[in-house]
Amino acid sequence: MSAPAIYVDADACPVKAEVEKVAERLGVAVTYVSNGGLRPSRDPMIRNV
Repeated sequence: MSAPAIYVDADACPVKAEVEKVAERLGVAVTYVSNGGLRPSRDPMIRNV
């Protein structure tokens, strides 16, 4: 069984900061999917696609 992950439509998500806080607390990887440019995160558990 694979580890849980969160996938976020970053173009339309107004709560990205809250997603990061919860994911950090639970140790879950987050992947932001976006057409536009996003600033890279220093957190290795957060990935931009």
